[in-house]
Amino acid sequence: MKNVLKLSYFFVVLIVGCEGDLQNERFDANPSDIYNTPSPIFLEQEARNDSVKDLTVFSDAPNKTVKTISYKNSKDNFQQGQDSKKRPSVKTSNNKVDSIVNVGETSYEQNTTALRINKKRNSPTVSNNGSQINTSVNQKENILIKMEILNPSEIYKTASNHTITLQITNETDTIQNLFLNETLPESWKLVSAGDIENLKPNEKKLVLVSFNIPAKAKSGKSNAVFNLVDAEGTIVKTLEVDFEVDKNYELQVYNISAPQTLKAGETINARFGIQNNGNIKQEIELNSTGTITGDKKYSIAPDSTLVIEVSKKTDSKVYFLRNVGSQLDVYSKTSKQTYRAYTSTQIFPSKIEKKDPFFRFPIRASLNYNSHTYKNNHFSTISSELMGDGYLDLNKKHHLNFIIRAPQQQNLKRFGVTDQYSFIYRYNNKTNIYVGDHAYFINRLGFDSRYGMGFRIDQDIKKWTFSTFYSKPRLYSFNSSALYGVKSVYNVSDSLKIGLAIERSQGTIQGVNSNIEANPNESGQIGTVNLNYRNKGTYIDAETSVSLTNEATALANYINLVQQYKNLTYSGTLTIAGKDYFGSIRNSLQYSNNFYYKNNRWNFALGQTISKVNRRLDPLFYAAEPYYENYYGMLGYRFKNRHLVNIRLEQRTREDQMEPKSYYYKEHGINYRYLYSSPAFVLNFSGRLSRTKNLLSESLKYRNTFSHNLNSSYRILDELTLRGSINHNYSNRYGNSNINMNYLRYSLGFNYNMNKTLRINASYNSGFSPEENYLKRDFINANLLVHLNKNHQFEVRANYYENPGSVNKKELLALGKYTYSFGVPLKRVLQQGGLRGVIYAEDESIKVSGIKIIAAGQTILTDKNGRFQLNNLPLGKNYVLIDESSLPMGIVSSQKTSIEVEIRQERESDITLQLIKSANINGTISIAGNKTASNMLEKYFKIENKNFTYHVESNKEGIFQFKDIVPGTYTLNLIRFKENDDFEIKKDIQISVGAGETMDVPFVIIAKERKVKFTNKNFKIGQ
Repeated sequence: MKNVLKLSYFFVVLIVGCEGDLQNERFDANPSDIYNTPSPIFLEQEARNDSVKDLTVFSDAPNKTVKTISYKNSKDNFQQGQDSKKRPSVKTSNNKVDSIVNVGETSYEQNTTALRINKKRNSPTVSNNGSQINTSVNQKENILIKMEILNPSEIYKTASNHTITLQITNETDTIQNLFLNETLPESWKLVSAGDIENLKPNEKKLVLVSFNIPAKAKSGKSNAVFNLVDAEGTIVKTLEVDFEVDKNYELQVYNISAPQTLKAGETINARFGIQNNGNIKQEIELNSTGTITGDKKYSIAPDSTLVIEVSKKTDSKVYFLRNVGSQLDVYSKTSKQTYRAYTSTQIFPSKIEKKDPFFRFPIRASLNYNSHTYKNNHFSTISSELMGDGYLDLNKKHHLNFIIRAPQQQNLKRFGVTDQYSFIYRYNNKTNIYVGDHAYFINRLGFDSRYGMGFRIDQDIKKWTFSTFYSKPRLYSFNSSALYGVKSVYNVSDSLKIGLAIERSQGTIQGVNSNIEANPNESGQIGTVNLNYRNKGTYIDAETSVSLTNEATALANYINLVQQYKNLTYSGTLTIAGKDYFGSIRNSLQYSNNFYYKNNRWNFALGQTISKVNRRLDPLFYAAEPYYENYYGMLGYRFKNRHLVNIRLEQRTREDQMEPKSYYYKEHGINYRYLYSSPAFVLNFSGRLSRTKNLLSESLKYRNTFSHNLNSSYRILDELTLRGSINHNYSNRYGNSNINMNYLRYSLGFNYNMNKTLRINASYNSGFSPEENYLKRDFINANLLVHLNKNHQFEVRANYYENPGSVNKKELLALGKYTYSFGVPLKRVLQQGGLRGVIYAEDESIKVSGIKIIAAGQTILTDKNGRFQLNNLPLGKNYVLIDESSLPMGIVSSQKTSIEVEIRQERESDITLQLIKSANINGTISIAGNKTASNMLEKYFKIENKNFTYHVESNKEGIFQFKDIVPGTYTLNLIRFKENDDFEIKKDIQISVGAGETMDVPFVIIAKERKVKFTNKNFKIGQ
């Protein structure tokens, strides 16, 4: 009977805890509350006295007894159970007793708690760090409980939080009490997870699970397991989810160490760190303004660090305090991103450059030497030029620019050096005056610009600009007529300008272009109205001209339109000049239409141009402009920001307008191009396949021709760049041979720039270009530029070549140029002076370099000989300071570290400072006639002589020290006592201490004599 009561007690607990109408009164989800809060079953048991009735127990024991027990009051039976020492725990299945477990002495709270699942996330059955669920946990897959993820993502980024939604569906006909346990991949962190608990039949619940994926988590697929566990700890549903983790390319580049200060001329040694904070192995390339120690290409694995050393030599000729940066650029070939770290070092000079006390006008004076040599002939000439460009006042209202080049050597054999005298004056950006030799561009239509002696004045008045000009050519007789006129421009708005110009001149002889008649007696004027409009995506430039001469009246028009709409751009031009028009062009027609469209990396172009322009040009100085007609279409694509490919289809006709004609051909073909560009390497490959008709030959058949060009440049050092090209042309277009010919050329060259001091570039060209009738062959071109300082510059150019049609007739053309730059003083702006100094030491072991000197806010360091120079100091008294922290250990200046100096204008004062080893004085206080030491000996002392004074305080035992003092003879004085004044000095002490010495000094004091004196005050004692 007693055992039956025990079993009944256990099943009452089980039934009460699982009864359907009591689900909302289960324990709280927090495990800690289970152990600290009394069960609601105890608190409200009286209200449920009849909730448990007729408990029947079936037994598989041999006697197969079946007992039924009824309880009126559950609470009383539970209380009775508290007295039992051993109670069986029974787990039922299919209404049979499976086992009986001896649970020992357990309270009601303990037994009830054992029936619940521990929801703590790091429970023995569940792990969030990648471990599997304990196999000892019962697993029973319930197909009527469904779990699915509703919002899966294609990819999950690292270094961020993510939230997924799990939908739990109860398709059973009973209430399910469920809990969620999760097993996340290694290193993932669980942020939060929602609760499920009571789930009614056919009910759905959404559970939010948030987790963090670290930056270094492995990329690719990672598996997480989500388990639904019932109150008994049995897994009823398992969901495995594969997460695709994104690649993380994060690199961190940072400064590890670098010197804060250095002397000019020393080397900056900086160390940088490169840390891969991502989850992908990356290939990196290094670049720096300094010199990188070791390789420049590395592979860096995730969660690893590289240390890179960079050195950079500073300029010893720096004469002012400056900050010099050291940087490391890291380019990831994996992520195509560039990272940079930077550090800054203060560079102190040994000499402060003297500021110019004058406001000056900058001028350059040059001497030119020209030389031409071939066979046994040599010609040379010398010319000079003077140029100035700068402001004439401090307020920058008056500006002057001029060039004077002389002498005139136009008729010298093999040279056409001419003189030039040009002056441009500007006032307050409103008045411009041109005087001397100039070429004026008035309008696109009208007369061509004529280089010659004259003037031009432009004046701004509010929104108007008025101009007048005059030019008389003085160099060439074929175009010597004077040109003069006026022009006005009105600024309607920031976008719109309207102008009117009137020019007058005489005609010129033109005996080459058959479309312009030679008429030297024609004279007249041209009036031109121009309009310029620019606003957002619209640009319009238009002109209309009327010419009136003694023979005819004619018109000319020009318009250029550019219109952009989103990614589409249209540009077109139209030029028309009448047959009798008196301007620079006559009887001309030209028009073009071009469409350009860009979409992301794609670009498209389509256009045509027809040009029949006849200019007044002398063939002695100009190549006549041809007639041509072009039609083209282009398609291009840029990928990875460094590669560009385009293809162009075109058809064109080109005709020389000179007599006799040098070319006249028609062709259609395809052009293609590939361009690769990077900071160090550029490669350009282009080619053309075409069908060409050579109208200069007897045959008019089209022939297949092609040409290919390969150009490249490679910067192997910061200062050195190599370049080269290969050109192959297979064509019948040139000459009248009527056969296709191969033209192969190649060239090599280099550029070398050593700071701003030295620049060299040279190239070699292998052969003639196809147009060998008028272009020469350049064997070697070389240029050398040496910039010694701000005043002196040398330049040498040489061209070694061969003229076409000549045999063994190589020629050399050379140019040498020296330029001296200076400034003409206009006004004194500074009243300053300077000083020179030296720090020395008789002891050779004392270092005198790198000592910091400060004066008037300027800081410099001494050089290796201890010398320094300061300039730009205000006149009068100045103080020069030695920064004692920069002195070597145990070294002091024999003079005061603050030195007064008198600065005078245009003079340099001299100072000399000596460094010596410091001295030390150790002292101990003793009391005369007192053998017992006192602990009240805290006193203030000083030592002094004519130049130096030092103060110190003794401790309670009377011990004091004077450290790192200047050697010499001092008087030791007791200033005062800290606590009392009962002692005095027995006698003054004179101390002499030498360089590098340490002296021990006993200091004796005596107690002051105390005297008692009575004074009669007329008082009485007693009666």
